[in-house]
Amino acid sequence: MDYRLDIGMWNQVFAVPCALVDRHLKLAGKEQLQVLLYALRHAGEGFTPEGLAGDLGMTAEEALDGLEYWCDRGLMSQSGGTLLPVPQDGEVSQPSALQEEPPEEKPSLPPKKRLLRPDGEHLTARLAESENIRYLMQEAEATLGKTLSPAMSALLLTITDDYGLPVEVTIMLLHYAQEVGRTGTSYIDSVARDWAESGIFSLEAAEEKLRQLTNARLAWGKVSAAAGLTKRSPTKSEEEKACRWVYEWGFSQEMLEAAYEACADHTGKFSASYMDKVLGGWQTLGIFNRADLEKHKQAAPAKQKAEGTAEKSYDIAELMELADFRLPDKL
Repeated sequence: MDYRLDIGMWNQVFAVPCALVDRHLKLAGKEQLQVLLYALRHAGEGFTPEGLAGDLGMTAEEALDGLEYWCDRGLMSQSGGTLLPVPQDGEVSQPSALQEEPPEEKPSLPPKKRLLRPDGEHLTARLAESENIRYLMQEAEATLGKTLSPAMSALLLTITDDYGLPVEVTIMLLHYAQEVGRTGTSYIDSVARDWAESGIFSLEAAEEKLRQLTNARLAWGKVSAAAGLTKRSPTKSEEEKACRWVYEWGFSQEMLEAAYEACADHTGKFSASYMDKVLGGWQTLGIFNRADLEKHKQAAPAKQKAEGTAEKSYDIAELMELADFRLPDKL
């Protein structure tokens, strides 16, 4: 006699990382969650960003942004067109093919002196022999406002001994983490690794990096406020676009709100790619406030008629569609 457990649709399931629920479910946006679930569902099958985008009803750039979001969060890593789960200590990740491309070489951290995080005995020995390490631990406790856990102490030692960051640079990193309210070991470790891979080994380089991080955080804050987004971290692409809109093109909060209104009218949701096209069109036309936007809206039909040729008429119509010149009722 054969026995079989039939649990209906649960016969066909796929695994979802616990880290998704524990750390990212509240902060990730709908599109990011859709992209990750799609990637998990098609693990091992191979898929293209275009196919993913078509199945989920989004643009290819939004699909790539979603994949990049999870790579930035440390849930996946990417080498060429292959996505890999980020392994824990002692684990070996198995590839899930996205598309066939040769692996790309990435900058590596300074060679590690140990394969594992330092244990308590090694930490005690380093504290006894190094005044710099003792100073680092004292400053870390003062900066974070609490007694260091064994995991944090081990991480700080790893950052200095294995990643190669000087003590003063590590302290600057801790001050920034405290300022942004992200003092967990996972975040500090990811930032420290990024700094080491980027060659941030001096106070001057650290100051410049912190300036860039602060500017990016402020720019994204303006965009989040304009679009009414729930608190979440941006993807690298979203962060770059926000900095371009605010610092390179000089758009005010008012115009970010206008661009989001145009975006929402056209797409029904926040789309950094669409807002980039809207603001890029306005920047090209010299439209930097609502009065200019209203003036151009009124002048556009007459200008289109005056241009005369079908080719020019098409170009102007395309610009109008790109910038979505429909203004909200309330200016």
